[in-house]
Amino acid sequence: MMIEINLLSDELKVKLKRKVKSAQSKQILYIVPVIFLILLAVHIYLGGITVTKEIHLVTLNNKWQKLTPQKKIFEEFNKEFQGISKDSALLQKVASQRVIWSQKLNRLSLDLLPGIWFRDISMGRQDFNLKGSVVSLGKDQINLINEFIDNLKKDEAFFKDFKAIELTSVQAKVIGGYEITDFILLITLKSQ
Repeated sequence: MMIEINLLSDELKVKLKRKVKSAQSKQILYIVPVIFLILLAVHIYLGGITVTKEIHLVTLNNKWQKLTPQKKIFEEFNKEFQGISKDSALLQKVASQRVIWSQKLNRLSLDLLPGIWFRDISMGRQDFNLKGSVVSLGKDQINLINEFIDNLKKDEAFFKDFKAIELTSVQAKVIGGYEITDFILLITLKSQ
C-alpha cells in the first residue's frame, strides 16, 4: 500500500473534490436518460406483444364463434354414432350367441341311430321340440331313445348351445305288426 500525500492547499482540495463530484453528477445525468430510454423501449416492446396477443385472441374467438354451428353438428353426429355403435355391439353379441341351426340339424342326423326317424321339429323362443319315432325288432325302443339322448348330450358341437334335453312323451303303437314308439324331446336353449 502506498501512502498518498496531498500537498495542495485546502481551497484547492475543495475545488478538486467538487470537480470529481460534478463529473460523477454529469455521468449520472447521462445514465438516467439512457436507463429511462431502455425502460421505455422495454415497455413499448411488451405493450406491442400484448396488443398482438390480444389481436390473435380476438381472431381465434371469431373463428371459434364461426365453428360453433359445426361443433353442434359434430356433437349430434357423435351422439348418433355412439347410439349406432351400441347397437352394433349388441348385434355382434347376438350374432356371436346365435345358434346356427343348419349345423345343429346336421349333428342331429349324424347322431341318429338306426331305427329312429324324425316326424317333426318345431322351434320356440327358448327351446325346440323334436318329435320322432323308433322301431326295433329287439323290442328295446326305450333303450334306443335313451342312447340317442346320450349321444346328443355327448356331442359337444350339438349340445354346447343347450342346457337340457328332456324326454317329455313316449307312446307305443302297433302299425302293420310292428311296435313303433313315438317320442317327444324338449331341448332347452341356454339363456342368452
